[in-house]
Amino acid sequence: MTEKQFDAIAYFKQLTEENITCRLYNFVATTCSGPDTVQGVMLQFRRTANFVMVSDTVDSNTHSVGDGFFDRNVFTVWILAAYKQDDMADREEKLNVCRYIFRQFLSRLLHDKEMEIYDDQMEFLDLTHVYSTELGRWSMNGVTGLYFMVTSDEPVDLQYDESLWQKQ
Repeated sequence: MTEKQFDAIAYFKQLTEENITCRLYNFVATTCSGPDTVQGVMLQFRRTANFVMVSDTVDSNTHSVGDGFFDRNVFTVWILAAYKQDDMADREEKLNVCRYIFRQFLSRLLHDKEMEIYDDQMEFLDLTHVYSTELGRWSMNGVTGLYFMVTSDEPVDLQYDESLWQKQ
């Protein structure tokens, strides 16, 4: 197991707190366990309307590259903003804010990876392909935004260890 695993929750919480646009629009960092469990938002919905949510679960697969094996972990981040009900102009404005924050986050990811900040946690991030999807008009009532996914291919040791097995 690698000691350098990327801590997406801490990283995006820090980015949300440091980003001037996030601060200007009062974005709050929280967690969720995917799109069906947005408990972090629901707990704070009466106090704030804009969120950066990081999934506390990852999609992953183990794959081989040559002789080595890697765990590909997919981290999902949501950038959500509330808009005035049935006001499509306000929805578009808020979606543009979310798009702008997304681009700022991507530029920061690229900067931090290149500068080797965060004790090599970002060493295995693949920033050449960052998948993103915007929410449709009717996805969440009164909320717009997008989510994006960042992958990290971290080496995993799959050497067979006889001492871990008991023969019957």
